[in-house]
Amino acid sequence: MSTQSQPPARPVLSEKAQAKFDLGIWHSLFNWQALTVAVQAQWGGPDSEDKRDWLAGAISEVFENQPETDREDVEVVLLQALEDEFGARLEDDTEVEVAENIMQIRTEVLQGDFSTVDALQARWEERKGKPIPTGNVKVTERNQDAEWDSVDEESDEDEDDGDVDMADAPALVPAKPKPAPEVDEEGFTKVLGKKRK
Repeated sequence: MSTQSQPPARPVLSEKAQAKFDLGIWHSLFNWQALTVAVQAQWGGPDSEDKRDWLAGAISEVFENQPETDREDVEVVLLQALEDEFGARLEDDTEVEVAENIMQIRTEVLQGDFSTVDALQARWEERKGKPIPTGNVKVTERNQDAEWDSVDEESDEDEDDGDVDMADAPALVPAKPKPAPEVDEEGFTKVLGKKRK
């Protein structure tokens, strides 16, 4: 008889608990001021809101595939998504609080406690249609040359001339849709070369 230790049992959420956990993740991201600024300013392009929803699903999948995921793992996912999907680096460590909220919700739903998620849902329903307060969010946005612009709170007061009001920015135009592939009578797809100018 070997005395090998058994790996700890993987925490499994019921269908209801998983749905509540997913909702809790979404609310945690929806209430994250830095991400809200990125979504409202469309730093992730015209589908910025979809990217926030995608991030909530991605975090849920991390827990499904790696139940031992901890707060630091969640922080890494949050920061990576903000940089990759929205071209921004966070400087205020608010990802720590968001990750802690997600971990707290995870712990609660594993115990069958949905009070935090229900409170978040009630708060969201009360606020529906109203803008989310973004406070003094400090992020760094990547410019088109892939360099990083720093945001300095003190210089904002002295140099108002260089600030651009996002309300005056032109509306984003969706990219031109790709033409549907041409299929011949034998079922082969025609490969179209790039047109030369």
